[in-house]
Amino acid sequence: MRIKDPLDAPLLHISPHDVFTLRDAAQGLLILGGTGSGKTSASKALKAAYLASGMGGLVLCAKAEEAALWRQQCAASGRTGSLLLWSGPNFRFNFLAYELASKGSAGINSVVECLMRVLEIARIAGPNPGRPSDAFWEDTTRQILRNTIPVLYAATGTVRIPDVLAFVRGAPVVQEQMTDPAWQSTSRFYAIFRQAIGRLDNASGERALSYWRHDFATLDAKTRGNIVISLTTALDRFAHGWLHDTFCTDTTIVPEICFQGAIVVMAMPALTLNEDGIIAQQLFKFLWQRAVLARNGMGPAQSQRPVFLWADEAQYFVNSQDAEYLSTCRGSRACTVFLSQSLPTFYAKLGGENAHDRVHHLLGNFGTRIWHNNACAETNEWASKTIGRALQQRASYNESEGTSSNFGLNMNEGENSGTNESSSHGFSASGKGSSSSGSSSSGRSEGVNSGWGRNRGSGSNRGSSWGYSEQMDHLLEPGQFSRILKTGGPANGDRVSAIWYQAGRVFRESGGNALLVEFQQ
Repeated sequence: MRIKDPLDAPLLHISPHDVFTLRDAAQGLLILGGTGSGKTSASKALKAAYLASGMGGLVLCAKAEEAALWRQQCAASGRTGSLLLWSGPNFRFNFLAYELASKGSAGINSVVECLMRVLEIARIAGPNPGRPSDAFWEDTTRQILRNTIPVLYAATGTVRIPDVLAFVRGAPVVQEQMTDPAWQSTSRFYAIFRQAIGRLDNASGERALSYWRHDFATLDAKTRGNIVISLTTALDRFAHGWLHDTFCTDTTIVPEICFQGAIVVMAMPALTLNEDGIIAQQLFKFLWQRAVLARNGMGPAQSQRPVFLWADEAQYFVNSQDAEYLSTCRGSRACTVFLSQSLPTFYAKLGGENAHDRVHHLLGNFGTRIWHNNACAETNEWASKTIGRALQQRASYNESEGTSSNFGLNMNEGENSGTNESSSHGFSASGKGSSSSGSSSSGRSEGVNSGWGRNRGSGSNRGSSWGYSEQMDHLLEPGQFSRILKTGGPANGDRVSAIWYQAGRVFRESGGNALLVEFQQ
């Protein structure tokens, strides 16, 4: 069958009647499941599908074994020639020079935003992410960079992290220093500024001079010190060690290489290299995302091939820009796959008072979600609510049975007896005679009565009733996500299962927007 639109090309058959297409993949895919739930096994099928379609991609690594898994998958898919394992200085990417080379002096603000992202990434990557910086601290830090980068670029023709550090650390702390010959003679800041003055336009030069002399130098000493320490501590990582060699020397790899089909696996595992590994991957990911969103202005060779961003243990690699990227990347044929355990893992990494809202803002951009077995009640509740409610028929049945019996005995016995006796006597006299009369009577009666009786009875009854009622209820109860989903192993025939959900779709196999799917381990 001929596919009219390349976006409708099938990537994976998820049931005998339903396919997952490139268009679906471009809407983003989120995979959540507890430890041992089978996420890795299920994702193998997706990796194979993405590689078979010829996509280029960027893979972020949290675990040390992730790079080896991709090497195996690329070999199985015939894509070994496309694989680039980036483990440190074996590839180099001078991100500041990259921005300036592509945009020139117009890229100054872009460089500033890159450095602001580095500061945010460094905060998130720490063991205690804390809350995002207050607006004052963020605005002041950005103001420092906006009055540093143009001066450095004018003075040297490029921007290097060591120069940024030296410039900021040497800035005047009182207004009089800028005109003090003794301070000028030893100040690295003054030497750079003087070198730049002749190359900056008057407006830019006056603006920078005014900031450092009248704004920065007059800040409260404690406030100024805290800002400088926060800025220089984060950037100092790039002044030495493998981060410096990889990101601050020359350039041998750029994000656009993925547009030609390369699979760049950043083998700098977060769980091995810790904060440095996270910062390195987040930095390249940020610039890769920007390149993806900008590529529609390029020719077909750069803009037509689909690309993917793959992040297992994605909580290590999220930042404030991801939600905006996910909301717009579909038009650039970019497919994002994030894997993690639960919602709380994202809350903990993003941190802050509104972490809940920011996490749901981020995850709400994924059109397809795959839920594996999970013991997290909050994640399961969210999954159940996402799938939704519908009118449900609830059947009822009642059955009753009973018996009754009675038994009784009665008996009576009585006796009565009595006597009665009466007599009367009378006398009367008159003038000529007399008379007398009398009478008497007596009697006795006796009687005996007795009786007895017995009664006995029994009975039984049985009845049943049935019916049904209709009510709105969850299509899939939260508890089902921890009960019905297989986790592989011999007990489950080496099969893992999951609930595959897609917004706005009705699966032919299930008749709804969710589908129970299985994968071979």
